[in-house]
Amino acid sequence: MKQLNDDNSTRTMFILISHPITEIQKTEARKRWGVTRFVNIVDETWSRIPPETESIRNLLMPLRTRILEEGMPGDILFVQGDFGATCAMARWASSRGLVPVYATTKRRAIEKVEGDRVTTTRVFEHVRFRVYETIE
Repeated sequence: MKQLNDDNSTRTMFILISHPITEIQKTEARKRWGVTRFVNIVDETWSRIPPETESIRNLLMPLRTRILEEGMPGDILFVQGDFGATCAMARWASSRGLVPVYATTKRRAIEKVEGDRVTTTRVFEHVRFRVYETIE
């Protein structure tokens, strides 16, 4: 991993989620942490981690390598997905001086009645990023 910039002029957010990051999320990252660069590191494996697999360590190595090559302490890792993979990546990132975060959302259900048919649409609205914490 690169050394921390003395002037801290650039901060990268590595994106490891199964859907695109929103403009609202980018705005918060810029304002809250001074993020100037967004790098999507998702590969096809992240969205399709097989539930039958005993260990996911080898599946996560390319993602770890990418962060090691491009990241530096103080960078942000926005990670959500498979529970075990997310926990592993958040712990690893924290141990390397990165800040692992996840998005919190408000969820609304909108129901539309058309005759005898009811359609429910779920809307997720970004509220804030929250840092993964450890409890001792």
